[in-house]
Amino acid sequence: YTPTSLIQCLLDSVLDPVVGEALRKPDPEAALLALRVCDPACGSGHFLVAAAHRLAKRLAAIRTGDEEPSPEAQRTALRDVIGHCLYGVDVNAMAVELCKVSLWMEALEPGKPLSFLDHRILCGNSLLGATPALLAAGVPDEAFQALEGDDKKVVAELKKQNRQQRKGQETLFSGTSPAIDNAGLAKTLVDLDHLDDDSLAAIRAKEKRYEGLSRSAEYRRAMLVADAWCAAFVCRKVPGVPAVTHDVFVRLSRDPGSVPETLRAEIERLAEEYRFFHWHLAFPEVLKTAGSGGAAVGDGPGWAGGFDVVLGNPPWERIKLQEQEFFAARNPEIALAQNAAARRRMIERLREDDPALHAAFLEARRMAEGESHLVRSSGRYPLCGRGDVNTYAVFAETKRTLVGPRGRVGTIVPSGIATDDTTKFFFQDLMDGRALVSLYDFENRGKLFPAVDSRMKFCLLTLTGPAAPATKGAEFAFFCHETEDLRDPERRFV
Repeated sequence: YTPTSLIQCLLDSVLDPVVGEALRKPDPEAALLALRVCDPACGSGHFLVAAAHRLAKRLAAIRTGDEEPSPEAQRTALRDVIGHCLYGVDVNAMAVELCKVSLWMEALEPGKPLSFLDHRILCGNSLLGATPALLAAGVPDEAFQALEGDDKKVVAELKKQNRQQRKGQETLFSGTSPAIDNAGLAKTLVDLDHLDDDSLAAIRAKEKRYEGLSRSAEYRRAMLVADAWCAAFVCRKVPGVPAVTHDVFVRLSRDPGSVPETLRAEIERLAEEYRFFHWHLAFPEVLKTAGSGGAAVGDGPGWAGGFDVVLGNPPWERIKLQEQEFFAARNPEIALAQNAAARRRMIERLREDDPALHAAFLEARRMAEGESHLVRSSGRYPLCGRGDVNTYAVFAETKRTLVGPRGRVGTIVPSGIATDDTTKFFFQDLMDGRALVSLYDFENRGKLFPAVDSRMKFCLLTLTGPAAPATKGAEFAFFCHETEDLRDPERRFV
């Protein structure tokens, strides 16, 4: 868990300025309730709960005219904030349920049902998914790379086929892209948000409306097309097994029935296994495509709008199977091997000694390779999808694509975001675009994170959206041990 002191410090730089701008609008109450706050790796909701309390106090103060509103007024405001302003995603289904429970516990109000959150707190891998711009460009040749268990000859042949199909040599539909329009989905969710939620019957009506959306032909087709694009990178490429190439992708986008049922089923299986998450389909009312009054598909990720605040502390992990971790509970002897070479020999012996464990290991390695391949080769991470990729870096890049023009990003990441070779293009882009608000560097000597090495350096990083008001300069602080160190003028400078 992230220490509360760090969360509150981050909220000072990322949430308060956005709230301050909302309070200057003609109707500050409506402006506050229109703010959208998202944590793309929300866990059990620690950041979202903290942000909700801060927003609720401001909202209650406006409603009561009292700078220190009563607990009852704050509780009512908190329920409204949680019902209107918060969004979260996590790859762990249990974490998603815990997040919803955490928010419900905070928003309990006598006589009223629990808020409907199923459309706002979702399960999926925030890092693995398609964007409108990527979909419009079709399946790239870079999708075809041999993963664990693939046949290299088949991969090479598919890559050749894909190149020819993109040039129009083997398909009737060359050069045509699927229509990227989420306007219908967006309208349904906007209408859903306007429904009353003060009674159990009203909550049931919201559930029914959202269930209808998720089962609609428009939504299911959009999801299948986006899932198919991702599946092109990770589906098995062996003799006799159909794969997703550009031609298949285009045919699928026009008529799902034109593709064999077995391939559609495999795409759905891969989507479930990798938990593909397509932001413009999950939150179409926030990230609007050209058809819904948003950006042209060639413009960055291909959506307009965005969240007012994107915050959190994402995982700091390499996108690579860690053999010691994999075998720690399954076969401790392998995990404790003297060195990597000895471990590899022991793993190889599993082919005879324990075929089931060996097969599970190969499957896990393939999935890790697939995740890495999507991150590196899909084109979604032009700045951070390189080298030995760490999730914190691609989460930082994801957050920048999700934030609205005048919004702010606040994230807790290793200080390597500014100093590592693999993130230098990202940090240079921040500086060139004058997007950096502050970077407060900490050394874990004070054990803010008890389970992390005391020499670990991490930072509170705050960024602005592309059209946010210009700042006088970026603020820095280095070698802090506690948040109180940020009050030291000798440490903090512009």
